[in-house]
Amino acid sequence: MKKLNYFLVFIFAFSQHIFSQQKKERTFWEIRKNYQKMTIDDIRAMPYVKDYIQKSKRQNNLPKLIQGYRDGRQFDFANKMKYADSALAASIKYKNNDDISKDYLSKGIIYYFYQKKYKLALNEYLKAYKYSKDSKDEYHYYKVLYHLGIVKEHLGYYDEALEHFSNCAEFYSTKMNSKMHENILFNYKKAYYNSLHQMTIVNRYLKNFLKSDSLINLGYHLTRNDGDFLIENSYFLKCRGISKFHKKDYSGAKLDLEQALPILLQRNDFAWTSVIYYYLGKISEVRNQLPNTIKYYGAIDSIFEKQQFIFPEIYRGYNYLISYYKDKDLNKQLYYTNQLLKADSLVTKDYPYLSNKLHKDYDRNTLIQEKEKIETTGRNNMLFANILIVTGSLAFTILSYKYIKDQKIKKQYDLLQKRIAEGNNVLLDKKVDEADDNLLKKSLLTPELSHEIRIKLDKFEKELQFTKRLTQNSLAAKLNTNSRYLSAYINENKGVNFNKYIAGLRINYITTLLNSNNKYLNFTIEALAEECGIVARQNFSKLFFEINGIRPADYIKKRKQELGLS
Repeated sequence: MKKLNYFLVFIFAFSQHIFSQQKKERTFWEIRKNYQKMTIDDIRAMPYVKDYIQKSKRQNNLPKLIQGYRDGRQFDFANKMKYADSALAASIKYKNNDDISKDYLSKGIIYYFYQKKYKLALNEYLKAYKYSKDSKDEYHYYKVLYHLGIVKEHLGYYDEALEHFSNCAEFYSTKMNSKMHENILFNYKKAYYNSLHQMTIVNRYLKNFLKSDSLINLGYHLTRNDGDFLIENSYFLKCRGISKFHKKDYSGAKLDLEQALPILLQRNDFAWTSVIYYYLGKISEVRNQLPNTIKYYGAIDSIFEKQQFIFPEIYRGYNYLISYYKDKDLNKQLYYTNQLLKADSLVTKDYPYLSNKLHKDYDRNTLIQEKEKIETTGRNNMLFANILIVTGSLAFTILSYKYIKDQKIKKQYDLLQKRIAEGNNVLLDKKVDEADDNLLKKSLLTPELSHEIRIKLDKFEKELQFTKRLTQNSLAAKLNTNSRYLSAYINENKGVNFNKYIAGLRINYITTLLNSNNKYLNFTIEALAEECGIVARQNFSKLFFEINGIRPADYIKKRKQELGLS
């Protein structure tokens, strides 16, 4: 009986515990309020975020699950892309275009802001734009336009980018006076300040210095002493410092730049951090402060090496480092030279892709939308709309064809240059292995005869006798053998027939001259053909293309560009 009483007491206590646990289960709002006002990338929010996600999964609440993944994306720096992908997958499952657009945009922002992978960012922005076209969420629509403006700024389309940012700033500023929840108001303010920041940058690029300075002062005073917008205030300080530098107020510039730096470092904004390092380096350079100059320009290289990102305007710092280490430290001079080439290659590689992609997917779509608007006003304007579409499509087709052709030529040129650098000829002596035993057994040539022809052919090649007009019979006579033996040797050891063998020698010879002696770059095609022993221009161009994979005119053009002779 006593044991039964103990058992009943245990059951009662256990049930009370379970009941109290169920009773205490928090609502979504109660969980989220624990981290709602935390700053971005504050990892302390993640235990609450994970509770929010688990509760969403238990209740099979898809909208809440999307929100939970978005919160994870906001606060977990190390796993941003993982949570972004989860949020997007949930949104696609939920089938709400606004949500899908927002999550594509967020993925693009991660690629752009945190990783500086512009190609991937642009792809996500364009998907976001596609899903936002019919959205009633104006805030999000303008957010997408803002980020497309960022890409246009990166490409150098400053007038178009400025139009994006101006429209966004106007929209956000008009909404900031409305009565709204503090969190929504915060988002509008942040979007407005970011639009102002980009307008200051673009106006500086456009040399509208008075306008840029006016916007800097406006943004700085709006964000000053506001703990919610420390990063935005740092952006305006950074812009003010750059403006003061160009006005030769080096003390004021240094003060602003150094004040902006800690917040940008804390937020891991390595892109704008590298810009600050560049201008601090320039200030040190002007003041002949050698150690500081080396330190700041070296810091830019550290960011580039780690992040594989650099702004076009700041990689000039490498010129200073290369010049400084010349005749002082050959290894460092070579290192910074290679880094400059790598940086230049990275920037050059990004820009054509972004330009082509943007005008194909965004501007063309914009043109089509304008056409649809015109159609609604009546048939009278249909002809004009069709002209716009045809002209735009034709221009795009021409540009795309030219771009693809140029890329193909560049690829073939690079492959040829690599082959030349490695010392590889098109025609090499064939390697003999066990699989060739049967072939050797059937050969017309004795080992002694084969060796004799090889020695004579080596001399023939070294003395460039192939540049003269000859036939198989005349060459056989010159080598004191017969044409049958010569043909057999070339087929067995060179892997080609006589005509292809001679053509290969001639084209390899003229290619080497073009690559090593600049005077041949100014020869006509006819003169080049004559130089290597080919009679007809047309035959020369055909053979050059067959062997090198690129036409001689295209090779000469690329070679001149590489040497800075064009």
